[in-house]
Amino acid sequence: MPTCSPLCLSRAQRAVAAALWHYTAAPVARPYYVRGCAPGEDPDEAAVTVALWTGPAAREKRNLFFFVPLVSGGLPVPAVRVVAGIMRLGRGTHLFGSMGRRRFDGKHLLNGSALVEGRGAPCLCAGTGEPEGPRGFYFVRPGQPTYYP
Repeated sequence: MPTCSPLCLSRAQRAVAAALWHYTAAPVARPYYVRGCAPGEDPDEAAVTVALWTGPAAREKRNLFFFVPLVSGGLPVPAVRVVAGIMRLGRGTHLFGSMGRRRFDGKHLLNGSALVEGRGAPCLCAGTGEPEGPRGFYFVRPGQPTYYP
């Protein structure tokens, strides 16, 4: 349960989506590109679903879907830690457990909490206004993003 406000959660989701957007055109962890970063199903859920795919040049298309929590020890996880955790996927074999019955786009979600292990960052919201940009995005088809306001 986050110690920060729902506005802080929205900020965290928007920051992660903005940080991952760059990796829709460049690999985040070879051979994976970001296909999407969707906020949790429940508006108060402190998590995102990060969708990765093997990119346009891959012979065999593979998708991975990670459920990544945005709160660690009651404090928000910085967007840079989410991106760094996903980048570590390219440095070796990692085993991730399933999230059970949870699905995204018809596929099973993998537990991505190991990607963001460590200490959270202090809440810096200070009651400021809502940040700009979507809380998430997802490419159902290449070139056709869906945005989560």
